[in-house]
Amino acid sequence: MATQTVATKKRRAWTTTVFVKQLMAVSGLVFVFFLLFHSYGNLKMFLGQEAYDHYAEWLKHDALYPIFPHGGFIWVFRAAMMLMLVIHVAAAAITWKRSRRARRTPYRVKKNAADAYAARTMRVTAVLLLGLIIFHILHFTTGTIRTGFTADSTPYERMVAAFQNPFMVIVYLVFVAAACLHVAHGFWSAFQSLGWVRSGTRKFMVVVSGLIGVLIFAMFALPPLAIAVGFIR
Repeated sequence: MATQTVATKKRRAWTTTVFVKQLMAVSGLVFVFFLLFHSYGNLKMFLGQEAYDHYAEWLKHDALYPIFPHGGFIWVFRAAMMLMLVIHVAAAAITWKRSRRARRTPYRVKKNAADAYAARTMRVTAVLLLGLIIFHILHFTTGTIRTGFTADSTPYERMVAAFQNPFMVIVYLVFVAAACLHVAHGFWSAFQSLGWVRSGTRKFMVVVSGLIGVLIFAMFALPPLAIAVGFIR
């Protein structure tokens, strides 16, 4: 009987809303740090074709060698990011479903209305992001969708060819803006879900989250804008 009670408590602990939110928080933070790293890497476009292509080649073949074999790290990394995406989306869906089920009356105070607006923003940007992530992978990673470049184009040439098209610049900036709006709310919310935010530090964390969102947007936006105006050729 005691063993069954312990097992029941463990099962309940793994399925509580708090635990689900913590899973969403941890997976979300992984994506924030990925976006920071990825956006910083894109700035190597300003160093010229050789530097950017060397960076892309290192990521694809030599990252963490000899811990991983040549080309091994990128596949482990992709698998890990896919796992984080599945966890994040599943946790968000479960949280949203439970929130709707628990809600019985409309929000009546400003704080709840603000939180509801933020939650709706997160859901809208999340749906937009999923579609744009798929497009981004098919465009730059697999080359299934091509906009002005060929199958044998280097990463640098793909970037330049893509963003000479004004439509692609707009699509990309919308993608980045959606990601940064998601980050701006999700970063401090993640720390709150983990129990690391108190009432006295909430405003500070909101400001920090906003600054991180702006920083990521700026780093991602600079290369395509520079290409669009002819600064990078």
